[in-house]
Amino acid sequence: MPEFNLPYQPIRQQLYTRMELFQGFQPDEPASWGRTLDFAIYTHFVRQGRGSPANPYIRMMQALHDNTISQSTTAFVAGRKVAAIMGDHLLARDSAVYRELAVISRRLVRSGILLCTGGGPGAMEAAHLGATLAAGGDADLDGALAMLKTQPTLPALRGIVNSKGAVDPALVAQAHAWFKPAYEIAESIHSPGSSLAIPTWQYGQEPSTPLATHIAKYFQNSIREDGLLALARQGILFSEGKVGTIQEIFQDSAQNYYKLEGSFSPMVLFGIQYWTTKHPVVGVLQSLFTPADFAKHILVTDEIDAAVAFIEHFAP
Repeated sequence: MPEFNLPYQPIRQQLYTRMELFQGFQPDEPASWGRTLDFAIYTHFVRQGRGSPANPYIRMMQALHDNTISQSTTAFVAGRKVAAIMGDHLLARDSAVYRELAVISRRLVRSGILLCTGGGPGAMEAAHLGATLAAGGDADLDGALAMLKTQPTLPALRGIVNSKGAVDPALVAQAHAWFKPAYEIAESIHSPGSSLAIPTWQYGQEPSTPLATHIAKYFQNSIREDGLLALARQGILFSEGKVGTIQEIFQDSAQNYYKLEGSFSPMVLFGIQYWTTKHPVVGVLQSLFTPADFAKHILVTDEIDAAVAFIEHFAP
């Protein structure tokens, strides 16, 4: 039966890589984004009912896949210091904050910390850019940013695959154009700094970053969200973001409040005005935690040096 022909292996032995997930991508062929393994899986995912497929076989295969991804992720991070960067998926590549996040990530990786994100565009991509360029200098970072600025903003790609699995060729071409400079940067780096992306096909219309060395991609976003927050025991930096980032702040706050992972891990809210005035979550956190816990484990700052040091010096 056609629906039993899966484009993915449900029982995996390892995480995805850029080479596997984006197999079929050709920088000079705009239609080639639609021929990648990643896009084939997303198309199948949408056609089968996304995260709630009516076919019990498909639901079981998705669960098997996500379970083995979790097992591979656990094995990969074992014994490592893991920190995460969260933020707006629409953060422009030519913004000052994008560069700042790349610098922060680069410094954390240089200090021996494994950097992970939700694996998507915007703030997440910026973090992986810094991680992959950990061995490079400022000129390397500036050169990469110049390439990325040729496609500064993520196009609106919702509807690239409709509920019946039909693909919009015009949106495929837009996704290709946006993805291309990041892919070419990743291909050009011979000794990339290690990082872990944890994206989901729930938001599969947005290309996952090719700048991560390891990719743990899930069908179920809820498993991916909780797992990502739990992994980052060394701390999480929250850059400017809206509903999704605020949700992650409070999910992380719940884990810290109840010490679900055994200890309170650092929270850095990067952008004083943003988190105290525009979206004033700082006041809520101050009301939730004791003054001692807030002072010890939560930092609100605009300074790169302060953010990096706060995460680097934490001892779980």
